[in-house]
Amino acid sequence: YETVSADLSDLENVFYDILAFFSPSGIKSLFENFPDFKQNKTRIAAFGPTTAKAVTDAGLILDIEAPLPNAPSM
Repeated sequence: YETVSADLSDLENVFYDILAFFSPSGIKSLFENFPDFKQNKTRIAAFGPTTAKAVTDAGLILDIEAPLPNAPSM
């Protein structure tokens, strides 16, 4: 299989309170679709340690992380 980014250009002026990511490819897709993305007040959630690392490596603030002992799921 091959993972490719979906074209999300129709969402350019749509804003969300929380963006949840379940794989590092989701972070890659975010910046491919919106290269000038600024987190501002948007909360970022990540499931799994590699996804959490991709969030922080991209310079974003990780607000919600799972699984953790006190948060086994989202």
